[in-house]
Amino acid sequence: MIRKDFLPLARPSIAEDDITAAIEVLQSGWWTTGPKVTEFENAVAEYLCNEEKLYTAALNSCTSGLHLSLNALQVGKGDEVIVPTWTFAATAQVVEWVGAKLVLCDIEESTLSIDLTKAERLISPRTKAIIPVHIAGYPCNMHALKEFADKHKLSVIEDAAHAFGTRYKGRKIGDFSDVTVFSFYATKNLAMGEGGVVVAKNEELIEKIRKLGYFGINKKAFQRYDKCGNWFYDIEELGFKYNLDSVHAAIGISQLKRLDKMNERRREIAAQYKARLTKRLSFFEDRDEHYHTYHLFMIKLPAEIERNSFIEALKENNIGASVHFIPLHLHSYYRGAFSGNDFPVANAVFNRIVSIPMFPSMTDADVDYVIGHINDIVGE
Repeated sequence: MIRKDFLPLARPSIAEDDITAAIEVLQSGWWTTGPKVTEFENAVAEYLCNEEKLYTAALNSCTSGLHLSLNALQVGKGDEVIVPTWTFAATAQVVEWVGAKLVLCDIEESTLSIDLTKAERLISPRTKAIIPVHIAGYPCNMHALKEFADKHKLSVIEDAAHAFGTRYKGRKIGDFSDVTVFSFYATKNLAMGEGGVVVAKNEELIEKIRKLGYFGINKKAFQRYDKCGNWFYDIEELGFKYNLDSVHAAIGISQLKRLDKMNERRREIAAQYKARLTKRLSFFEDRDEHYHTYHLFMIKLPAEIERNSFIEALKENNIGASVHFIPLHLHSYYRGAFSGNDFPVANAVFNRIVSIPMFPSMTDADVDYVIGHINDIVGE
């Protein structure tokens, strides 16, 4: 039997506390950046802290965070930045926004993360940074990345848009590299609608990013509206308009209180999928030594199953699905700059990848429904 309502690929988890938090900010009259944003930044720093103190700058998106991180690390014209081809547009476009050259790299088949062996061949005297991506919530090999970056004296900016709460060998992603950037977009594990945060152990770097995120104005700019503030402000350098507002921050504070529970539910759903979906499907790496937060659950179809037909069959049964991602080198904008022959793994995997529904409020009946219909379509 086909269900009456459409089961989407993703849906934010909304609680009464989230709504109350947003209303309280609206009633307070302080809607833009202010004390609530600082409270959110402190809560994120406390949540992610493993041993050393972390500093955070909340922004209006993860993309803003990646852009400002490159700026703050002085990556620019004449520099090269290595980025995996398996990612969303933001990871690559910020490199060009700062005037640097984008260098795309192939991926590992088991994790869809950047292949450091192939990245080694892309190093040049102009290589200044690398942006690894924690695909779907599974951590990259952080020890290998550190060795790679140390060897070549590179800055590491982690694109952790999928990985809030992810742990690598017991340590939460967020304190391994120069900078880590998270997303709080509407579909993310911690969802605020829009929003992002930059995390680092270097306080000076974070204050630089905070200043760049609001027109290059000194950090006390927003206090000029407060009774104890001062009207004076100074534009110290050229910046951008990337600051986070208090309504989104309040939702983030509320969501953070139940993030671990929501991530655990994602892992329960993933366990059901892996145990009960047909053995004709393949899954991606998930080792017990790490904590996979399953922002996405991706399956790899058998070679004889045509992907578009599979996705259409799911839609006919009111099940949402999508593809994460179309490798960057296959997009028309990048095709002239990169040879498809340089990405054999991404090319081979791409046509078989599908993301299926994954969000914490999925019921056991929803999960049963997805498993049953996929097994019917693919065959046992």
